[in-house]
Amino acid sequence: MTTPRQKKRLTAPREEIAWFPVIDPELCNGCGECQDLCRPGVFGPALEVGAGRPKMTVMNPYNCVVLCTRCEPRCPSGAIRLPAVADFEHFVELIH
Repeated sequence: MTTPRQKKRLTAPREEIAWFPVIDPELCNGCGECQDLCRPGVFGPALEVGAGRPKMTVMNPYNCVVLCTRCEPRCPSGAIRLPAVADFEHFVELIH
């Protein structure tokens, strides 16, 4: 378990790590919760409209912080899916 003060670093270049969310456009209602939450700017509006507003899309997938899972449970429509954390843990190491 990491503490907020522990620093992490990637063991491979970010472009080689396929850790990023996927949005199901059928489920997305365009609420924008993901865009409001995500500081690195992974999400943005798509051309499709849902509930009278643009649906969201993953505009900058490699801006996603590896092993960050904050967006998935925050999505009220359950449209966001992330890969399995266990498959990506070896890409992050703690710096002591």
